[in-house]
Amino acid sequence: MSNGRPPNLISQIAGWLIELIAGLGLAAMMPACQSDAIDALVPPAPAATAAMPVVAERPLTAVAHPAPAPEATGPRGLGAFEITFYYVIGEDEIAAKVAKKKPSNDNHSEQLASSADSDQALATIDETREVTTIYSPRCEPIAQVQPEFASALALQGTGKLNDGRIVNIAGNCRCEHSPCFEVTANQWGNAGSGRPLQPFRTVAVDPKVIPIGSLLYVPLLEGRTMPGRAPWGGFVHDGCVVADDTGGGIDGKQLDLFVGRHAYFLGLSGQEGSHSWARHAQVFDGSKICERKGREISRRVGGV
Repeated sequence: MSNGRPPNLISQIAGWLIELIAGLGLAAMMPACQSDAIDALVPPAPAATAAMPVVAERPLTAVAHPAPAPEATGPRGLGAFEITFYYVIGEDEIAAKVAKKKPSNDNHSEQLASSADSDQALATIDETREVTTIYSPRCEPIAQVQPEFASALALQGTGKLNDGRIVNIAGNCRCEHSPCFEVTANQWGNAGSGRPLQPFRTVAVDPKVIPIGSLLYVPLLEGRTMPGRAPWGGFVHDGCVVADDTGGGIDGKQLDLFVGRHAYFLGLSGQEGSHSWARHAQVFDGSKICERKGREISRRVGGV
C-alpha cells in the first residue's frame, strides 16, 4: 500500500540485489541441470577393458622326448631261438636199435647152428662185423664200436662205452677216424669251455651269436619239472642256463640244451624222431636275474 511518498531508495536497491542474486543462482544451476538431463539420455560409454597381452606365435617344431632306456625293467632280449637237445649216448642203446632194425636171416642162422666147428662160426661173425675205431687226439685207439654208435657219438659229443668209460669229443684230428675223443672222469662229460656238463643247465651255442660263459634266461623252461631224479632232475626249472658248450651243428640262433640221458630227452620232448623242441623260443640275457656259484646255476635272489 502507498502512502503517497516515494519508495525508500535503500529498499529498492536491496530488492534489486535480491533479484540479481536469485537470477545468478538460477543461471548457475541451469548448466548442471541440463548436463544431468543429457547424461540421462545418452547411455554411458562402456568401461575400458585391460589390454590383452600380445603373444608372439612360434613355429611348431617336433618336441624331442628322450627315448626310454631299452629293457629298463627287465632282461635284455636276444631274440627268438630254436631249442634242441643233446645227451650222453650209450653204446648199448645204439646196439639195441641196430638189432631191432636188422631183419632176421633164418637161413644164415641155421647154417651157423649146423656148423660142426662153432669156434670157426664165431670167428666168422667177428670178422664180418663192421666196426669203427675211435681215437684219442694222439691217434691212440680208444675202442672199436659199431659205425652207428660212432656217428651218434660224433653228433652228441659225449657217450658211454659198454665198459663204462665216458668219452668226450675232442675235435677233428688227422687220425684214421675223425673226430677224436678223450676219456673223461666226469659223469656227464665236459663242455667246450672245459667245465663239466650239467643236465638241464648247460647249453651249446654259436659263439658268434652268444659268448661262451654267458648266463641266459629262457622263459619256456621256467615252471617245468625236469625229468629224472635229484640231484640232476626232478626239480622245477627257473629258466636259467649257461652257454658253456659249442657244437659243429650249432649255427646262428640255436640253443642245444644238454639233458643228460636219452630217457630224459624223451621225457622232456615227448618225441623220438626229432631233437627240435621249439623253433621260436624267446631268449634273454640272464646276467641280471641268474647267477653261477661254483657248478650251481640258479635264479638270483632279488633279481629283476
